[in-house]
Formats: sequence, structure tokens, C-alpha cells
Amino acid sequence: MDRLHHKVRVLVAENFDLIRIGLRALFKDHTSMHLVAETSDIANLFALVAEHRPDVALIDWQLSECADAEHICKLTRLHPQTKVLAFSDCISEPINLLAFHAGASGIISKHQSTQALLNAINAVHAGETWFNRDTMEPQQQQVRSGSDPLAEVRCNDNIWAHPKFSNCERRIAFLASQGLSAKEISARLDITEKTVRNQLSAIYRKTGVKKQIELCLIAFQFDHFK
Repeated sequence: MDRLHHKVRVLVAENFDLIRIGLRALFKDHTSMHLVAETSDIANLFALVAEHRPDVALIDWQLSECADAEHICKLTRLHPQTKVLAFSDCISEPINLLAFHAGASGIISKHQSTQALLNAINAVHAGETWFNRDTMEPQQQQVRSGSDPLAEVRCNDNIWAHPKFSNCERRIAFLASQGLSAKEISARLDITEKTVRNQLSAIYRKTGVKKQIELCLIAFQFDHFK
């Protein structure tokens, strides 16, 4: 019974006072969430996580002046037991990729509904990922165990047992799974950007994914890109 009533322990690191006030009220009213600490200062973030050991840290993407993922990367390395959900005004494919490679379990827009935010917190707490979902309806966003949209790709052994990648496709797939853009890949491999995009289309077709973030999410499970 205690497990049934276990609250998700959340730490909030957010720049804006009004947003923190709103989140404070949201968690106070929600029976399955408990706000253990909050801060607007990146200098306090690591000390608070070490002290309270929250289940989920909801972290403003622009908490640091550089607005990069360095603080998230450091946090996930020092405190792997805490799942990080990034919180951002603007979400794009590059930001999704940066958050993923920094070790975040997900990223959600500040413009999403409170229910979507609660869904995202519950999802990352359950060990799931929450990326690239801004265009989905809230009821579609909560991905539960057994209904992962990438499960079909992960379980399709026929695709991954014999991917039939060319050497060029293999190199491009590896670099793309590291978050590099088509322009960056073309410069790295000294080929045209058009060639990279054509090869990526072939890679997506062979692996059954539709976007670069999906390639990143499945690439770590396989060694075909290395």
C-alpha cells in the first residue's frame, strides 16, 4: 500500500519566479508529486540534488548563462539516480538531440499543459523517455511500458540483424546518432550536404525510423554504427 501511495519527489531549477510559483502550486495540489526543493541558481543545483536526492529534476534549459547542456551532463554524471527532465521555452530538433546526449531523460516545452508536464514527469520517473512530442495530443504523450512508439523498431530483429549499410551509410549513421547536423557531417566526411541527406533517408528507411532523434534513441542498443 505504501508503494501505491509513493509520491514522485521533484526538484525544480527554474529561472523565472512566476513559473516557480506556478509549479509550486501545481505540485502542492497534486497528490502524486512532492516538491522537495527549488532554486533559480545553478550554483545551488548540485548541492540541492545531493541533499534531497529527488526522483526527477525539472531543470530550466536556460538555467546557465550559456543556455547549453553542460549542467545537465554534469548532474546526470554525478547523480545518475535522479532523472532529468529539461524545461524549455523553445524546443527544436537540435535541442532535443543536445538534451538526449547530455543524459536528460526528456525535454518538454514550458507552453505545454500542466497535465502534459505531469505526464512527462511520471514517464521519466518510470524509466521512459520524453522527446520530440510537442505536436502530440496530451493523451498520446503519456507513453506507458509496452506501448513505446519505438518498440516495433527495437524488436524488429530482421532490420538490425542485417542492416546492409554501405560503409558511407555506416559512418553517417554513427555521426547522426551523435547529434551532428547534415552540414556538420558533410564537413566531417568531406562530402556534399545533399549526399548526406540522401544517405540519411536511406538509413531511416532501413532502420524503420523517421527522424534523427529516433535514430539516437535506438543507436545505443546496437553496435552497427561503430
